[in-house]
Amino acid sequence: MFSKTVIGKPAQWLVEAADSIGLDYSGLCHKTTNEMTGHSVKRHGDPKIHGTATISSTDFDFIPGIVKAPDYAIIGAVRKRALINAYAKIDNGVTYLYFEDVLNGRRNKALRGKTLYKVTRPLSFDEFLKNVSRNGKTDVSKAGVLDTGKNVQTAGGNPGG
Repeated sequence: MFSKTVIGKPAQWLVEAADSIGLDYSGLCHKTTNEMTGHSVKRHGDPKIHGTATISSTDFDFIPGIVKAPDYAIIGAVRKRALINAYAKIDNGVTYLYFEDVLNGRRNKALRGKTLYKVTRPLSFDEFLKNVSRNGKTDVSKAGVLDTGKNVQTAGGNPGG
């Protein structure tokens, strides 16, 4: 059975970042679903494949902190014609990567979790950006970018500086 968990309203920095690129997040909430957690564990939770980067049930507890105060974020990127946000949070030498869909239709208004995984070392902003836009599947050219507390800006050319 499909279930949703509300994490909370977007932080002010996120509402402002979205606004700076023409998106309105003011009426949205961060949510996760049992499908997202199931997907994350299925894709990133096998210790034989992922070793110390294996996602476990306790890793989902990090999501509220990741969306509230990420080290890096890409807001309003486009993947398969859908808007997404991507966040990275570095904690104790591990980088958590969290992706969410931006749903702003008549019936669904949410920043809904898509996947969570981790890398067992701190990623630089450039590594995070490459990870998000890997294989050219995600267009970040008009997205808003946050790099460790620096001003949010458009990714189209000079992210992070």
